[in-house]
Amino acid sequence: MYIGDSLSLNNFESLLCLLHAAVPEAKFKQDIYKENVTVTFQDFGVQVVLFHSNFLVDIEVEPKGRVLKLDSIKNGQIWKQFDLLIFNTWLWYSRSGPGQPWDFVEVGGKISKDMDRVEAFRAGLNTWTKWVGTYVDTAKTKVFFQGASPAHYHGSDWGEPVVNNCLNETTPVSGSTYPSGLPIAVNIVKEVLKNMSKPVVNLLDITKLSQLRKDGHPSKFNGFKGMDCTHWCLAGVPDTWNQILYAYLT
Repeated sequence: MYIGDSLSLNNFESLLCLLHAAVPEAKFKQDIYKENVTVTFQDFGVQVVLFHSNFLVDIEVEPKGRVLKLDSIKNGQIWKQFDLLIFNTWLWYSRSGPGQPWDFVEVGGKISKDMDRVEAFRAGLNTWTKWVGTYVDTAKTKVFFQGASPAHYHGSDWGEPVVNNCLNETTPVSGSTYPSGLPIAVNIVKEVLKNMSKPVVNLLDITKLSQLRKDGHPSKFNGFKGMDCTHWCLAGVPDTWNQILYAYLT
């Protein structure tokens, strides 16, 4: 099961394409529910599932409005049933304005209109690691956290300050150094995972290799008629993420 935002969808679709390429004649069925999509490869008894959760923690609708509850994870009852969990979050923690899906944030019993988004991310991750440590049977279930996926909207990040986005980018960044360094989310993820009482989560560390692929986004060729330098073309970069995952597993 992939659990996370639309970048988890990218990863989910990539794995399905890789599996279909490996066994093109295999029978499969797709079931779409409110919060997840399940694809079953019937000849193998294998399910690949996407569970949509932008923050991993809960958003609940209350009389005052939509509350992002950084101390609460209720969907975990579903997640812990699976043999392999790949989590991802970060993208939506920085959302504001009309695209923000919550009105208030609650942490430590206190409700506020807003808070530092980096600290909100840290609080949400700490709640998630406590959930993993408490409820996941790691003798049965392998747990991965996908490192932060980078976006390419500012050419200065990769050494081309006159470039505004990923449009017309057709080659990767040359070399193995990314001028702007790693996103702040990466350090927080590594710190939170290091502080777990049991080291039971594997980091799928895809950030730097993905930063170099400024050419890997849909740009203007996407479904929402805007500039998309966040998500990734398929086939493409997420295939590498899944190949790294496969290497971990084998």
